[in-house]
Amino acid sequence: MSTEKVKVSREKTMLNKAIIVDGIPGCGKTLVSSIISSFEKVELYKFCYEIEYYCLLHYFNQIDLNTSSKMIRLKFDQLIYDVMMGREVNFRFNDQSSVFQTANKMRYFKRIFQEGDQSVPNKIIEQKPILNVATHLMSGFSEPILEALKEKVILFTMHRDPMFMIQQNIFNVDKLFGTNRDFQLYFEKDQKNLPFYTVGWEDKFLKSSPKERAIYFLEWSRKQFIKNKKINNLFNNYYEFTFESFVLNPFFHMKKMTDLIGTSYSSSTNKICKREKVPRKIISDGRNIEIYRRIGWKKMKAENKKTEYEILKKWAYNEISSDAANSLDWLVEDYKLLKKELNEN
Repeated sequence: MSTEKVKVSREKTMLNKAIIVDGIPGCGKTLVSSIISSFEKVELYKFCYEIEYYCLLHYFNQIDLNTSSKMIRLKFDQLIYDVMMGREVNFRFNDQSSVFQTANKMRYFKRIFQEGDQSVPNKIIEQKPILNVATHLMSGFSEPILEALKEKVILFTMHRDPMFMIQQNIFNVDKLFGTNRDFQLYFEKDQKNLPFYTVGWEDKFLKSSPKERAIYFLEWSRKQFIKNKKINNLFNNYYEFTFESFVLNPFFHMKKMTDLIGTSYSSSTNKICKREKVPRKIISDGRNIEIYRRIGWKKMKAENKKTEYEILKKWAYNEISSDAANSLDWLVEDYKLLKKELNEN
């Protein structure tokens, strides 16, 4: 058998169009992805770890750009093929990405009983469904996605005030780290297995408290995005916005999104917005559901946005090292600059 290296190829594709909603864990992707799922022709949203793996493996020089991009193209084809046939669709009742959380539940029940296999590519051509994928951090590693999908992808990069993301990321670096439920990439160094984002600051990660680890992770993620910003600007359909601006004024952003996607609201869009409690006056006044409570969400006793922020700020700076406080200072100042750049002050 020849061991000659081959060039991976995926010439033909069945994907019509794909939306990627990306951001740091805790930025509010599930809220936005749920609302986008209510738009005409847009499918229920899915998480896809494989896409993240291919991008990260390329970043760490484990696979080349051609291989990572062709595998992503193949994966997107497989995703739209499966969802149109009713395969690998989430029917867990309480999951946020479940059929039962979508505006058009019957669409997915009907597909279970409809003709599949050879008929599916023709259905995709005729119906032009729009794939809807949520990813973590891929705006900072997006070169293989752009290479794979080019004009077929719409990338929405979502940001959030770092104060509001610390709690969920404490859960991630404390409760998930090192468990068999943690599906992010790990690497090995000095006989220790560590998450990919700790490359270059492994000792600092291991010596830090969960809150400090969360702060350092947010700093690393934001700086990675800044490094990759030029690539993001090459996307034909690219839109950046903040969670705060979205929940306070959702219809402004939703109009931008539907224009970029080439779609429109459906009859259920307003219903989904109401369920997700947007627009809202208090930023953290989200849905009181078990998954959010489990990762640290709780309804804050704040009369306005300023009081809400001061409560979080006091908690965030409490009992952290001076180094972590400096990192948090940087995140706060950087977020002010970002909002100014996005004209969201």
